[in-house]
Amino acid sequence: MSNGIRVLVLGGDAASQAETAARLERAGAAVQTASDCLAAMGIVKGDEVDLVVLRGGSEGRFDAVDTARVLKSLRPDRYLPVMVLAGGPLGAEARSGLLGSDVDEVLGPAFDDETLACRLHAMLRLKSANDQLLQVRGELEKTIARESELLKQLREDNRSLKVRCITDGLTSLYNYRYLMEWLKTEFKISRRYGHPLAMMIADIDHFKRVNDEYGHPFGDQVLKEVAVILKQCARESDLVARYAGDEFALVCPRSGRKEVKALAKRILTACRKHKFEHKGKRVPISISIGTTTYPEDPEIASPELLILLADQALYQRKRDGRNGVSHWDELDPETRLAIRRELCGPGHPLLAEDPKSRIELEAAARLVGMAAGTTSPCSAASDPRDEP
Repeated sequence: MSNGIRVLVLGGDAASQAETAARLERAGAAVQTASDCLAAMGIVKGDEVDLVVLRGGSEGRFDAVDTARVLKSLRPDRYLPVMVLAGGPLGAEARSGLLGSDVDEVLGPAFDDETLACRLHAMLRLKSANDQLLQVRGELEKTIARESELLKQLREDNRSLKVRCITDGLTSLYNYRYLMEWLKTEFKISRRYGHPLAMMIADIDHFKRVNDEYGHPFGDQVLKEVAVILKQCARESDLVARYAGDEFALVCPRSGRKEVKALAKRILTACRKHKFEHKGKRVPISISIGTTTYPEDPEIASPELLILLADQALYQRKRDGRNGVSHWDELDPETRLAIRRELCGPGHPLLAEDPKSRIELEAAARLVGMAAGTTSPCSAASDPRDEP
């Protein structure tokens, strides 16, 4: 047999070791002997052995089990078969106990060279199969580790992508798309449970002039600083978003007119106190604000209307001199009626697919019409009595 298997013989006296080594060499094995367990451990660590043969004798069953376990633990990357050659007869229970531990084969005292050669062949096949299994397992573990790392990176990339999809790149506020999604959800909650909901649109006054006089980099800096002011003044439950250009939007759940007016006052005060500086010189920056509240403002019948009417209040603030706040309920009835007429036009996109919103708006229109001195409903926009 020319299998080239390297065998370490451990245990027994010198005579029995020599006799075992001779029989193993006749079977084609390259044999080393070790006088004690420490010497055997050194040989195993040095990767100088393919199989260990434990000679019986003074060593008992538990010594063989412990020795096999220790030697196998030294090479976790390779399989190390262990064969026990019993020094005397073994009962079925003792043999079963050895094979049930870390021992791979047990031979009694009466065995011939052919049987030994067959067992060596079997041990060699066992080692080869287990080594291949360990190699495949190692490669699989490396693959799983790489896949886990890729999955982790993919999750981080997805989180980053999600943040970028809903965040304005300049101000780090939420963007318009996320604003609309969040507003629609909060509006449904407010309509369902009767919670108040406030909307605020803030616009930087004469922002084009700021860009023209001081340059766009300074304009970008102003946008960033205003965004910080809005975040600091808002509550944690409020959503602050960049609406468009130099306009910002704040959605305030569970906030009525009193709360949103207080918030607008805080923002205006903070903006007036803040020092916007360009090349060491202070630049006067002010903002204008428009607000609406649901359901206190009866015209609000959809989330889109909440934004639109807050925008109309902002335009009114611009017409009244900027650097302040206008609330939708403070606009004169004629102005509100004119805006309401436009909204009630046939097929208006804000109400086209929402009959409930149209009914609510028509009911609000009657109230506004009464305040303006007319009882004309929403559909009577052409009645000359409705003209201011």
